[in-house]
Parts: sequence; C-alpha cells; structure tokens
Amino acid sequence: MQTSQPQYFSFEEICCATELPSRTIIEIIDHGIIEPEGASPDDWSFNIHMITVTKKACRLHNDLDIDWAGIALAISLLDELEQLRQENRELHRRLQRFMDGE
Repeated sequence: MQTSQPQYFSFEEICCATELPSRTIIEIIDHGIIEPEGASPDDWSFNIHMITVTKKACRLHNDLDIDWAGIALAISLLDELEQLRQENRELHRRLQRFMDGE
C-alpha cells in the first residue's frame, strides 16, 4: 500500500496557486490566518490546506469587505463549526448503533 505524502509549496508557489501578490500572502500570515513552516519567506512551506484557507480568506476580504483581523476570527469560527459538525455526526452514528442494538 502506498501512503500519500503531504504536498508542500514554497512561498512563490503559493503566490502562483492563489494568484495573489506576495504582500497579500504576508498580510494573511501576519494575522495568523495561515502559519507556514519555516523562519522566513525563503524557507516557508505551505500545505494544500493553507492554499484553500488563503483563497477562502481572500473571497471574504473581497466579497464582504472584511478586514484581515475579522477574517481570522471568521475562519477560526468556521473551522470550529466544522469540527463540531463532525463530532455531532460521529455521536449520532454511535447513538444510532446503540439504538439499533436494543
């Protein structure tokens, strides 16, 4: 069985993948919306999830005219909501299994 390794992107690659200027990516990083690995832009590496989050952040910024601090909060809340939904599905599945066993 082959395990898939996570794919990482450089700073230049994330700029190309998101079609954003480097200063916008740096603003997103400065606000903690994404947190690349590495000490400086030359060393930074980004995973695929960070590209998705960056695109989502830009849509919120452009479409709703939300500032970066507000976007950081919104994305944090959206992530928490998704986690709660997953937990709810898991608990519902367990409860259903318990109810079917009676």
